[in-house]
Amino acid sequence: MVTAHTKEHLALDREAICDRSNLADRDGNRLTIKERTMRFLERAVRASIKYITPLIVTKMELHARDSVNAAESMEDMVYGQ
Repeated sequence: MVTAHTKEHLALDREAICDRSNLADRDGNRLTIKERTMRFLERAVRASIKYITPLIVTKMELHARDSVNAAESMEDMVYGQ
């Protein structure tokens, strides 16, 4: 869910992300393409962070626990479960 919101935010900024003509920040400092891309990603994550709820955190914790236990037991993992 959070990933979907982040991707949606990045899709809205796609034109600005692809525009390489302005590689300066607000203070006029020159940015590398990697730094500039990271700023877009950070902005998208900040906008999406409000969708992280205690319920989602609990579900992800349980999912991670089950995956680690399956890996330790050398069980086959099924994608999407």
